[in-house]
Amino acid sequence: MEELETTDYFERRAKLNHPEVADEWVIRVLANPYHTETQPDGRIRYYGYISEVDKWIRVILEDGKLFNRFMDGKALRRWGRP
Repeated sequence: MEELETTDYFERRAKLNHPEVADEWVIRVLANPYHTETQPDGRIRYYGYISEVDKWIRVILEDGKLFNRFMDGKALRRWGRP
């Protein structure tokens, strides 16, 4: 990802665990999230719906850096499809 810094965790684990999430989707969700939450540890969760794959994704930032991103089935059950 050119436009967004990443954490060591993202580079070592998350990127490999969730290769199905396109970088373009991450940028799109961060630019226009459907919902945001702050975790107790200070990380921020951004949720967005990706119509091309009919799924919600969750993007997590830590100190402004990409920490994780993945498809979120719980969000799909909670919010349905837009």
